Amino acid sequence: MKVAAAKLSPLLKSDAQGLILAELFMNSDELFSISHLAQFAGTSLPTAMREVDRLLDGQLVIQKTSGRARFIQANKEHLLFDSVSQIIAFSYGPAAVLPPLLIGLDGIEHAFLFGVWAARLSRQTAAAPKEVDLLLIGNVSRIEASRAAARAEDLLGREVNVQFASAIEWQRGESDFVRDIKQNALVELQLVP
Repeated sequence: MKVAAAKLSPLLKSDAQGLILAELFMNSDELFSISHLAQFAGTSLPTAMREVDRLLDGQLVIQKTSGRARFIQANKEHLLFDSVSQIIAFSYGPAAVLPPLLIGLDGIEHAFLFGVWAARLSRQTAAAPKEVDLLLIGNVSRIEASRAAARAEDLLGREVNVQFASAIEWQRGESDFVRDIKQNALVELQLVP
């Protein structure tokens, strides 16, 4: 079966590879199970295992074991660590950087990436995203959300535009803004720690 080419970076072979790299390189102090990486990338466990094995062969990641379980971490000692991190931050980084910054925000119920980044990942546009559009659903403190967005901007090297909608506004979908967002590509961020 032919894998669709990566939409957010021509340097990568697939979106699954980009998302696995994003989770590893944007959270380089953490260890991840291969099943977590597969789930995060929305791919099968065998595909994630192949991607991890390729990364291990290239020494871009390191592996630690506990019994039969394998845990993977970005290799911060690799000469290309900073370069890979920069490429991944620019392309697939938002999906990995934003959730840890948003988890724990009071009143947050859902978070979505929308706009050009989500459209490109969904193969709806060829335009390159210049910024990251983020929608927060719930009764979220705008000050806390702005701090999280500023931190994300530092990590991603690009602007993060935050929009807000209450849970009722989102559910009813009566405003032009919410209707427009719901009609276009959305990528829901997983806010489970």
